Amino acid sequence: MTTLTPAATTGGPTPGTTPSTARITDWLLGGERHHHPADRRLGKRVLNAAPWAEKALEINRQYARQTVTMLRDSGIRQFVDLGSGLPTLNPRFPHTALSAGPDATVIHVDCDPYVIEHGPQRLGSGRPQHRFVHADLRDMLRILRELPLHGLDPSRPAGFLLHDVLPWIPDNADARACVGAILDGAPRGSVLSLTHSTADLCRDGSAAAAARCFSAAGLPVRLRTAEEIRDLTEAPTRPWHVCAPGIVPVGLYHPTRYRMPVPHHHSGGYAVILLHPEPAHH
Repeated sequence: MTTLTPAATTGGPTPGTTPSTARITDWLLGGERHHHPADRRLGKRVLNAAPWAEKALEINRQYARQTVTMLRDSGIRQFVDLGSGLPTLNPRFPHTALSAGPDATVIHVDCDPYVIEHGPQRLGSGRPQHRFVHADLRDMLRILRELPLHGLDPSRPAGFLLHDVLPWIPDNADARACVGAILDGAPRGSVLSLTHSTADLCRDGSAAAAARCFSAAGLPVRLRTAEEIRDLTEAPTRPWHVCAPGIVPVGLYHPTRYRMPVPHHHSGGYAVILLHPEPAHH
C-alpha cells in the first residue's frame, strides 16, 4: 500500500459516527462488512428520498465494468481509478478494477483514509499491481506528477476513471481544474471515462431530495446538468474528442440486446468517454 499526502484533503470518517460515501455505496451494493450505523442510516434516508438510487449504483457499476473491459480489449493495461471507493465484496457487483485483468496496473486514488486502509484487504493478497494512493482530487496536478512513482508508465496510454466522483467536488472551478489537469497531463492515447449524477432525468425532484440528504449529513454533493458536464469536459484547445454516443444516461452507453430497458432516471446520471487520439510513443 502506498500513501500520498495531499496538499488538501477532505479527511476520513470517524467510524460509527460520521457517514462515508464509500461505505454507503458499499452497503447499497450489498456489501456485508465495513459499514457502520451512521452509513446505514444515511443510506436509508437516501433510498426513502430516491428509491431508484440503488438501481442507479448498479447501473453505474455495470457501466464501469463494461468500460474497463472495452478499454482492456483496445490494448490499455494501466488504469487510474479516481475516487475509487471500497472494492465491493458482493460478487454481483465486483469492483471496477477487477475487470482490468491480472496483467494490468491499477492505481486507486481516494481521499478517504478508510478506503486506503481497507481497500487492499478487500482485493485480497497476490495483487501487487494494485496500488492505493491517498489524495484529494482537487490536487490533481500533484497526483498526475507522482503517478509514475506508483507504477504508471507515462509512455503508454492509460484509462482514467472518474466514475460518479465529481459530484463530491461541488465547486465548479475545482471540478473543471480536476478534469482539465487530466486532459493536459494524461499520456498520449489515453481515455477518460466519466459518469456524473444529475437531476435532469427525474421529474419528481427525487434526485435533488437525495442530494439534500447527503448535504444535511455533512457530505455536500452537486448534481450537474448535461450542459454543465459538457462544460467540464470541453477541450477545444486539446487533442481530445468525445466518443459516440456523447453524453447520455449511464444505462444507455453500452446497450445490449439482452438488457431490459429501464427508465432514464434509474441511471441517476450521465456517462461520457473522451479519447486522446494521438498514439502513444513506444
